[in-house]
Amino acid sequence: MSFTETCQRIVRDPLLSPAQKSRALALAAENALPYPELPADVAEAMTQGVLCDMFEGHAPYKPRYVLPDYGKFLTQGSAWLELAPPRDFDEALDALRILYHHVPSVTGMPVWLGRLDQLLLPFVGELDDEALHRKLKRFWIYLDRVLPDAFMHVNIGPDDNRICRLILRIDNELKQVAP
Repeated sequence: MSFTETCQRIVRDPLLSPAQKSRALALAAENALPYPELPADVAEAMTQGVLCDMFEGHAPYKPRYVLPDYGKFLTQGSAWLELAPPRDFDEALDALRILYHHVPSVTGMPVWLGRLDQLLLPFVGELDDEALHRKLKRFWIYLDRVLPDAFMHVNIGPDDNRICRLILRIDNELKQVAP
């Protein structure tokens, strides 16, 4: 199939969303480039199926797994994103939403979302568990709908705290794939 035919198949696919089409078109363009030169033993292992490139494209310009310092971001803000450090819980959630959008990755989505309880605890303030539950539940739904990657995950604990308990409760309530 030619490059043009591949692109036409993608843009006409009724099962793909516009965002999925955009990613598929970008991958098709990337795969039009020559595959990187590999040592003979690696190429042979790939031919035999011992190694797999996971169909992530021919141009290795995107990282597979990035570990941003989310704590530093919440403490210092970001000049690049023109964001001041958050002052409260809502601003912290909004800042994380924005940063997650800009984390580079092979899927176009972050894989690791940080130690969420530790990141958010400094912003709890006077919020009661009911208010925190509402806010965290909306955030959890956002993560699943906007960053729907089954590999995506957050860390919580090992300390027992309100945020950990609420995340576990919300995760049990929603029973969604991500995070």
